[in-house]
Amino acid sequence: MEDLIREIQEKTGLSADKVLEVVTMVTDYMKNALPEELVAQVASYLGDAASNPQGAVTTAASAASEFATQAADTAVTAVGAVLSAVSDVLPKPDDG
Repeated sequence: MEDLIREIQEKTGLSADKVLEVVTMVTDYMKNALPEELVAQVASYLGDAASNPQGAVTTAASAASEFATQAADTAVTAVGAVLSAVSDVLPKPDDG
């Protein structure tokens, strides 16, 4: 379910709150419109997130935050490496 929510966010640009609203509406509709056996199968496939979409959104947001932190750390490391390489090539300013 987390993957579904993340994919909806990526493809639509909707906020986590809006995705949660849509997923909740679709889940509620399916529970009322589909035969109970099919609802049970879908819920089983989606896992606990089907009954707790807010938890799925929280998990997706946490994963996105962790990914962003890792990307920022990688960027800092890369910038540091570039600056180090450039400082080795550029002439040093005169001290006096």
